[in-house]
Amino acid sequence: MSFVIIFGISNWVPSDYLIYFVLIIGGLLTAGVAMSVFSFYEDHYWGDENYRNKLRFHPSHRNLSNQNPRKI
Repeated sequence: MSFVIIFGISNWVPSDYLIYFVLIIGGLLTAGVAMSVFSFYEDHYWGDENYRNKLRFHPSHRNLSNQNPRKI
């Protein structure tokens, strides 16, 4: 009951500017994450053939004649 006394019984309605601000910030964050994923994918996957070969799970999918020996 004290919650109703402190905050009242009416619903809080956000302003249009607050809704637009939240949508814009969410869009920018989503675009930033997408660009980060794309940049990692392009730099570390497409640009590095040895990295792609390490990511392959099953040994039969690898080109066995083109493997580099491991250095210990």
